[in-house]
Amino acid sequence: MTTRTKTVRGLIVWAALALLCATLGFSGKEDVAATKSTAQGSAAVAEPAKPEAVPATEPAKELTLNLGGGVTMKMVLIPAGKFLMGSPDEEKKAAVKEVVAAGIPEVQASDALKDEVQHEVTISKPFYLGITHVTVDQFAAFVKDSGYKTDAEKDGWGIGFEIKDGKIDFKKMDGGSWRNPSFDQKGDHPVVQVSWNEARAFCDWLSKKGGKTVVLPTESQWEYACRAGSKTAYPWGDNPDDGKGWANCADQSLKKKLPNAPAEWKFFSWDDGFVFTSPVGSFKANAFGLYDMTGNVWQWCQDRYGDYEKGAVTDPTGADAGDLCVLRGGSWYSSPRYCRSAFRFWNDPGNRIDDYGFRVAVAAGVDLP
Repeated sequence: MTTRTKTVRGLIVWAALALLCATLGFSGKEDVAATKSTAQGSAAVAEPAKPEAVPATEPAKELTLNLGGGVTMKMVLIPAGKFLMGSPDEEKKAAVKEVVAAGIPEVQASDALKDEVQHEVTISKPFYLGITHVTVDQFAAFVKDSGYKTDAEKDGWGIGFEIKDGKIDFKKMDGGSWRNPSFDQKGDHPVVQVSWNEARAFCDWLSKKGGKTVVLPTESQWEYACRAGSKTAYPWGDNPDDGKGWANCADQSLKKKLPNAPAEWKFFSWDDGFVFTSPVGSFKANAFGLYDMTGNVWQWCQDRYGDYEKGAVTDPTGADAGDLCVLRGGSWYSSPRYCRSAFRFWNDPGNRIDDYGFRVAVAAGVDLP
């Protein structure tokens, strides 16, 4: 691990958790032409009229997948298009300022955000994306139908937390899993304590069950969908204080629970009404009709983590190899700098924590054979 990673990303509590999870033994590897007819006969016989060309069927604007047992998943069509992926210099400067205020040297803080290089990306084909995170009920339908057991269930523990004396302490929790996180959840909350490997297992199951190619979105698809045409740091603009009603992040409701949190920990100025996870769809949708692209829980992407390709690219899929996978969007525990549309986070594909979840994508018009 590089000095940059140890020093700067170490500021992020989750990075410390990644080290803890590595110590506890998380795995870093993945198990993984129409025939044309010609009229014959006399020249006096008129040639039959050619049928008018039938336009290609446009994909439906919405898609509903049946998970069984009365449980469904709604998806919305994301159009093809181009956008600028990454962050402009002014946005990075503002994020660096926040990091420096937390006690990190400016040079190291700037180095930490070099992976947000701004570049043009083309998403060449439309795709469907879940309008929300995968919920507890939806993940439960997968487990019930397939008999799947997560690593946390097999191991008998997960990484959870305890709040004591106004501070939060993340640690190994016996019995912790998606069924038993460190806080109460209902069926319409985003499932947590799910690793990248387990999110992929869900996708494989739903692909076979529904006849569609279900996958995790690529990192570029995710940021394109999150921005939905916006060019600002957050879906609502550049000022984090204008985000009330948009997202469930580290806000004043969490701060009230953690009065003795470190002074350098920056909270959003507003109160979203939820300390931990919230029911999916509780906040404003973006221009594509997607909820919670910012906050609630981090979202696994398909990509391995690595530097962006140089220059303009089309449908990038991330690094060819690596032991880390990408997470996007921030969570109920995330400070403003981590909730920006361009911010990139990563962790071991076997890692499961109380604010890691996912949403899924489907290729438009592509069915399994």
